Amino acid sequence: MSNNNPFADPCLISFAELQKKILINDRLSYPRRREISSAINAVAAWFNLPLDMIPASTSFLRDRFNHIHPDHVNVSKRRIQNVRSLVMAAFRAEGITTKLAPYMTTMSLEWQRLWDMLKGSLYHKTELSRFFRYCSNQQINPTDVTDAVSASYLQALETEALVSKPRIRHQSVCRVWNKCAELHQQKGWPDIALAVPRYEGRLYSIDETLLSNGIKQDLDDYITFLAGDDPFSAHARPFRPKSLEAVKGYFWRYLSALHYQGINLKTINSLSDLVTKNMFTLGIRWFWERNQNETSKNIGEIVWTVRCYAVKHIGTDEATTAFYNDALARLRVTQPGLSNKNQAAMAQFDNPKIVETFVSLPPRLWDKAASMQKTVCSKRICKKAHLLVQASVAIEILLFAPMRISNLQGLRLDEHISWQANCVRINIPRQQVKNDQALDFLLPESVSKRIKRYIEGSRQHLTSPANPFLFPGRNGKPKDSSALRNQIENTLWKEAGIRLTPHQFRHAAAKILLDAKPGHYEVVRKVLGHKSLSTTYSHYAGAETQAAISLYDDVIIQHRQRRAIEPKQLHQRCEPPFMDPLQLYGGKR
Repeated sequence: MSNNNPFADPCLISFAELQKKILINDRLSYPRRREISSAINAVAAWFNLPLDMIPASTSFLRDRFNHIHPDHVNVSKRRIQNVRSLVMAAFRAEGITTKLAPYMTTMSLEWQRLWDMLKGSLYHKTELSRFFRYCSNQQINPTDVTDAVSASYLQALETEALVSKPRIRHQSVCRVWNKCAELHQQKGWPDIALAVPRYEGRLYSIDETLLSNGIKQDLDDYITFLAGDDPFSAHARPFRPKSLEAVKGYFWRYLSALHYQGINLKTINSLSDLVTKNMFTLGIRWFWERNQNETSKNIGEIVWTVRCYAVKHIGTDEATTAFYNDALARLRVTQPGLSNKNQAAMAQFDNPKIVETFVSLPPRLWDKAASMQKTVCSKRICKKAHLLVQASVAIEILLFAPMRISNLQGLRLDEHISWQANCVRINIPRQQVKNDQALDFLLPESVSKRIKRYIEGSRQHLTSPANPFLFPGRNGKPKDSSALRNQIENTLWKEAGIRLTPHQFRHAAAKILLDAKPGHYEVVRKVLGHKSLSTTYSHYAGAETQAAISLYDDVIIQHRQRRAIEPKQLHQRCEPPFMDPLQLYGGKR
């Protein structure tokens, strides 16, 4: 069992101890000590943790720093960078980190000579700067650079640096080093090529050459059957292309697992021979152990896919059917409602400030893009501005027409987008929607104007005139769905401090609507295009819980306030036990 205690390593000290050490470190000037101490206190405030609960560990700090946005802690981006730098200075001062040198460290003459070759290439300098200083600090000459040195540098990044995604940064260093070796070899750059590592621990799909022709043919025939392309053996309800792709993908993962379990798939000529009880147990056990003896959504879907083929397509005896049904019940994840990840995404919008930032983001992105184009003539900056406009349009559409990423990516100017007066109408036929429900949205005029400006302006700078897609890619195709997804997610985080996937816009829409109109599930159903109200209710029942709790809190506070006022009011209004009759009638005694 893994230990999640940040202080499990007895060598680690807390931030409280680190602060004490820094304040008495006479090798540092008094202003420097106070500056570092202030940075340590800032980290505690941002993490909302006491100093003695924060370990002096870069691995602990890295992920938490990556989730801090300037808007969340009411500071500038520069302040966060300064605090990170000061924390690393504290680590170096107390010997917690020793391998990575500070930014301003002087390089050795050998490394300085290579550095001078990079004059004029800001990108190459940025990527190699930390590596050069590391090697120089470790007294490693350029001619001594090897894959082992590269690996030790990665280890230093992971243990001593706060950079996000150290493995990705390491990959980039290896690529840039190899590129510079090609460009500057004549100037004396060492003729050394570094292996660019591939960090694909979760990827395991095998090549089709490892399968027999019989297996491949059976799988193709099954997909044809599900698609309904064969009129004599068609599935009662043909699968959609996306579903067919998913089925084939899950089956391919299952076959890959069998390969890694030692099964020679070249010697087996039938897919039926691979869905027996023994084969199934062998394949699924590989996934189970790989996932630390726990099931997952991926494992459950693989089980369902293989079971459908074995039980429903080719048919099995009662014992095997019962075995598969039991495996499905045990391994398929059937969490009702939203996942914890989606609930966390929705929880962001409990904060009214986040809601306001979210809904007002597209116009702000337009203004920022316009400012970038006015102040800078660089082609790179101009393209960046056009991409920002594109992200703004994508976010705008998801706000007013929450749809799935596949539908957003596939929006065509000649098929899905039309104009009604001055407003854009987006209409996606049911055949192109996952749940067979057509989508029809009429966007507000102000939003439509921005979309029109994008189509006539920025979009033309990003594609050829013949590309029909609203979000164009290369060669007349739409923009890659992963690229569009990353563009939206990165823009949301960078510009608004919001963690949200394109699909989670649908959850956000339900949350915002139900908070404003508690109980209006039918409205949510229509907005999201659900087939039935039960689907909507099962997903979002209780989404307005926080709004209801806030309302209840207000009632309690009002009662308290009333209780605090009432005694004084009662004292003022209370009549004396006896009143003189003459006074009562206004007379005089």
